[in-house]
This record gives sequence, structure tokens and C-alpha cells, in this order.
Amino acid sequence: MENLDIVKILGVGISGFGFLLMFLAYRLINDWAKNPNPNPVVLKAIKWYMSICFVMTITVGVFTFISSSYKTKIIEDQAIAIETKSDALNILTASQINDQLVDSMIRNSSNEDVALVINEQKPVLDTLSKYISKQNDPQLDSQFNKYRESVVKLSDSLTMQNIGNEKFKTLKAQYIRLNDSISKFSLRLANKKEAEGSKSKE
Repeated sequence: MENLDIVKILGVGISGFGFLLMFLAYRLINDWAKNPNPNPVVLKAIKWYMSICFVMTITVGVFTFISSSYKTKIIEDQAIAIETKSDALNILTASQINDQLVDSMIRNSSNEDVALVINEQKPVLDTLSKYISKQNDPQLDSQFNKYRESVVKLSDSLTMQNIGNEKFKTLKAQYIRLNDSISKFSLRLANKKEAEGSKSKE
């Protein structure tokens, strides 16, 4: 205890300062206890001094705890807001890639070109499904899976050999409408996540 690093103790902050005051009070009492005839007035003053230091240290400790809890909550809220906004961005990104693939399919008329676009689209829908499942909302999962299953069925029909031209055009139109529904669904969900992220920051 003799080799206390006062600079390090004070570096802790107010709580370190409170500890240092209490330690000095202890040293005073310890020194006066060795005196065969200690002055009662001085001893009383030391006891009052130590009591004040103790109260101050406890008060600082309580405020430090409250402040730390508040800062921890702010950090957690910020982390949630960042994750929520990140989810919204990922959903929008996957949806935009899907839209680009559908646009590419609209410009192509042959079964072979459409088949290539459909093969590229499947992993994009898987990615979109992953972010939607992350929301832990069974209703959203169910709604998206219906769209997805319908798109997969139409995809299989569009890639069939010897399909008539009129039938191909009809299936293609249905395919485009379904993907448009997926795009609107994704946009609504992304806007909802964006609003949740902004709300959690307030």
C-alpha cells in the first residue's frame, strides 16, 4: 500500500479520487491510533472526513453505473438500428438484381435465353428468401414462398421444349406480373425495416 501510483488511481476518474481520499483517511486514523493519547476532536474530524469520502464514493459509483447502463443501451440501440437498415439495404439490393434479370428476360424471346435468365434468378430469390426469413415473421415467409413457388413453376413451364408461341407469351406475361409482385413486396418490407431503423435511433 505504500507504493500507490497516485497518477494511475486518479486516471480512473472520480471513483479513483474518492478511493484516494478514503485511503488517506484510513492512513490518518491508523497514524492517530498509534498515539497513546489521541485528540478526540481530531479523531472525530477524521471520522467525519472518512464518512463524507465514503458517501461521495458510493454516490459516484451509483452515477457511474447508471451512466454505463445508459451508454450500453445506446450502443445496443445503435447496433439494432444499423442491422435493421442493413437488412433493408440487402432486401432492396436483391430485389433490384431480380428486377434486372426480369428486364433482361423481357428483352429476350427465345426459350434458351429465357432459361439462362431463370437459372441466374433462382439464387437471387434464395438470397431474398434468406433475408425475409430473418425477420421471423411467418406471415411474410408464407406470402413470399407463395410468390416464389409460383415463379419456379412458371420458370419450369417457360423452359419446356416445343412450347407454342402464344402459350410462351402468356406464361411470360404471368411470370413478369409475379416478379412485379415480388418487387413491390420487397419494397414494402424494405421501407418497413428502414422505418424501424429510424425509430430505434430516436
